[in-house]
Amino acid sequence: MTEARDVVPHGTALRSALDIVVNDYLRFLRGGPDPSIEDAAKAFTTYQAGCKAALSHLDMLIKIGRSLGAPVIEVEEATTMLVEARAALAQSSEDHIDAGEGEC
Repeated sequence: MTEARDVVPHGTALRSALDIVVNDYLRFLRGGPDPSIEDAAKAFTTYQAGCKAALSHLDMLIKIGRSLGAPVIEVEEATTMLVEARAALAQSSEDHIDAGEGEC
């Protein structure tokens, strides 16, 4: 029996993983909340949770990259994108809350 081993992306594999996560995040972000969910608040909450999960994944890959000594430029680019995405997500959440206050 073989023992399971952890697979840790590094080098080009790390860069590829970062690219995949960023591209998937951007595709999900552009798609917006799921229109098949009739409850707008639930759709938005689900959408926000998906965005946050993708950004958490990106954050973990950045930490792995740093710990493995990835090229600074790759980690810096991903970190900048992460910071900007989190700020945009927070603003989106605030805008949604502000828009909902007038509907009650």
